[in-house]
Amino acid sequence: SFNQVNIGVFTDIGTPCKQLISHFKSCHAVFLETNYDEEMLENGSYPLVLKKRISGGKGHLSNKQALEVFLKHRSKHLSHLFLSHLSKNNNDPQLVKQLFQPHASNTEIIVLSRYEESKVYLIDTTKNQKIPLKTIPHHKPKQLQLFE
Repeated sequence: SFNQVNIGVFTDIGTPCKQLISHFKSCHAVFLETNYDEEMLENGSYPLVLKKRISGGKGHLSNKQALEVFLKHRSKHLSHLFLSHLSKNNNDPQLVKQLFQPHASNTEIIVLSRYEESKVYLIDTTKNQKIPLKTIPHHKPKQLQLFE
């Protein structure tokens, strides 16, 4: 929380508990784990013991679990949802986007890459309504010299 902006980061939580839900409801922006697609995990090459650890309530959130949290507990002022911590082997960014986008309403849905940095987003709460997405232009950092 900073300047009345609440941002939540929810990963590696296993199961959405009451405390998570309480914090989620107060957020203007959220990083929410969408670690695995249930079907991809079930049919994938991981050993059964690893599959159970991932999906057993103490590992990661599935896409469906994350969507349920979003649908049931998002606030009217949630302007950005950053879907993150996607498994390389058991998820697909396009699948995640297709699952969440129809339910976006006034929330910008961003599926974060596991390979590159994201844009920089400004979360603004100066008005009591949904703030349109403001993207700060992305540019390559300039290498500074130690000596002239």
